[in-house]
Amino acid sequence: MKNGESVKRVASVRDAMADKVLTAGPNTTVDRAAKLMAERGVGSIVIVKKKKPVGILTERDLLMKVVSLDLRPSKVKVGKIMSSPITTIGPNIDITDAARTMAHSKIRRLPVVENGILIGILTASDITAISPELSEVVSHPEMLEREEVGQSVCEVCGEVTTALSEVNGMWVCENCRDTMGG
Repeated sequence: MKNGESVKRVASVRDAMADKVLTAGPNTTVDRAAKLMAERGVGSIVIVKKKKPVGILTERDLLMKVVSLDLRPSKVKVGKIMSSPITTIGPNIDITDAARTMAHSKIRRLPVVENGILIGILTASDITAISPELSEVVSHPEMLEREEVGQSVCEVCGEVTTALSEVNGMWVCENCRDTMGG
């Protein structure tokens, strides 16, 4: 390196990820998984078999695959409704590549796997906390390809509308978006 040159430090997934991941087995009931998510204040739970991720259950899965179908959460196993297969990422991947992966896959959570074993989880919020310049990539994946949402329910106020926007991982109406700063 010559005088005056600097090396731009690139953040890795390991730098931003949370290493405490909420997990459950595929035979866990939806009501138990939802209670665990609520207790921990998280929007997802990684479904594992022998410490290897096999799926992920998100708030959206609960809404679309249980609540909207009027199923009994105590009778449904997470293995039946989890999103699977899941996209995972390694801990040494550049944070920019992780943001691109999220945007292209239209996801907001990436389980972090090393040697096939779950070691953490990376969220869109984790990325923007460590690298604010990537907030546009992870917060507005519609810039890559817009996803159309038909009539749906705001996840904050419950209003039925055709105009929902994604803010902080939730689909919200225009009024809630404005109050959330989205």
